[in-house]
Amino acid sequence: MNDYRTHVKIDLAAIRRNAEAIKTSTGKRLIAVVKADAYGHGVAPVTKALRGVADMFAVATVEEGVELRQAGVQAPILVLFSALSEQASQIVEHRLVPTISDWEFANRLNTVASDPIKVHVNINTGMNRSGIHWTEAAQFLNRLKTLDRLAVEAVFTHFATADEADKSYVFVQIERFLSVLEEIPNSGELAHAANSAATLAVPEAYFDAVRPGLSLYGVYPAAERPIALEPALTWQTRIGWIGSLSEGEGLSYGLTYKAPHRTRVAMVRVGYGDGYSRALSNVGEVLVCGARRPIIGNVCMDVSIVRLEPTDNVSIGDEVVLIGKQRDAEITVDELAHRAGTISYEILTQIGARVPRIFKH
Repeated sequence: MNDYRTHVKIDLAAIRRNAEAIKTSTGKRLIAVVKADAYGHGVAPVTKALRGVADMFAVATVEEGVELRQAGVQAPILVLFSALSEQASQIVEHRLVPTISDWEFANRLNTVASDPIKVHVNINTGMNRSGIHWTEAAQFLNRLKTLDRLAVEAVFTHFATADEADKSYVFVQIERFLSVLEEIPNSGELAHAANSAATLAVPEAYFDAVRPGLSLYGVYPAAERPIALEPALTWQTRIGWIGSLSEGEGLSYGLTYKAPHRTRVAMVRVGYGDGYSRALSNVGEVLVCGARRPIIGNVCMDVSIVRLEPTDNVSIGDEVVLIGKQRDAEITVDELAHRAGTISYEILTQIGARVPRIFKH
């Protein structure tokens, strides 16, 4: 253990192996989604680890794309959501690949660019949060051809239910997307649609490239597990105090836990200020001495309380695992998400900036 109160360890080699496994399995180009600081894993080290495997990186915002350029990333960087018109100059300056979802932004981009700029067009096939409606897409794409400084490199869509057991709506969206592709034959545009869930479960959605995010980091978005993935993140903390409660005595804010008998407890140095959800109060578990121990009482901003067994041989400073393995026991991101009533994406991306990342190359 190091001197940090809490920290995460990131296995960059595992992320690279996951990417290679996905690319080999699908046989398609790989657009690696590294938005939200690579899902909390550290975007600069992750993109460096994926050099030579990822054909393109994808982020959510122009600011994230600029950050990658400043980190030395030379590969194409796709901004998945249409930017504001006033960001057009920034996109051109940093050689980002913008998404087009409206005419105003497209026209502004065409005005700002001095040389042809590659763009991707977002087709709304039923996610209904952004993009050109699929029934209007062919007409919009034809109109884009009048803008001489925009070169449509690809069209894409995004699935609303690929992580659910019932994939029927996925195939509705695929059919809609195919109808658009049939209306723009021989135009040279690439097509991509498959997020992590579709990449692992719906080969019909592969098209020319797959666009995985969560699965790169070794976390499965749904029940299907056709590819062996390695979790890349381990979250650890340390014991900061050891005490005991008398029968009937409570602890932490609100005294929501009352000891049923004399109870040994330990304070662990992690809280919701670090991204360890307050929803885990009285329901979370951690690993201590290779065994599961429950979180009791309300999770605080900086610390949480764990109930120990009388036989636990622990000392201040000992390792506690929040996500990952300890001896023969393991707590997964999925389990933590289930206990907190959320999804694994949120668990990973809410790990705060004050939690140091330690990278294993």
